[in-house]
Amino acid sequence: MTSCKKILVVDDSRLTRMIFAKVIATNYPQWQVTQACDGKSALEEAAKQSFDFVSLDHNMPDTTGLEILPEMQSLQPNAHIAVFTANVQQVLTDRFNALGATCYNKPLDEKKIIAFIDEGLPA
Repeated sequence: MTSCKKILVVDDSRLTRMIFAKVIATNYPQWQVTQACDGKSALEEAAKQSFDFVSLDHNMPDTTGLEILPEMQSLQPNAHIAVFTANVQQVLTDRFNALGATCYNKPLDEKKIIAFIDEGLPA
């Protein structure tokens, strides 16, 4: 079992945040999940504490995942960051990948969340 980790889940969809939190609680019960509903609160949380994982939504009311990714990376240089989006365009996926973030397509499911976690855990 992996040690206690901290994950920041950023998505304007309450349902998406709940699904993410449930998958983490089920598979990694000792982990701490912090939720943010928009880019502003996400960056505020990232400035306050250190996270091992950050899940970003792309389309949010106040910003996009692409816009806040560089600042999030600056605030969380050791975090494994991925973007979960319904905006499935190859050019967008390529831009996230070029910036060092994995891109997963919505709809969200347990398999994708576990893949994101596995990708960020040391081998």
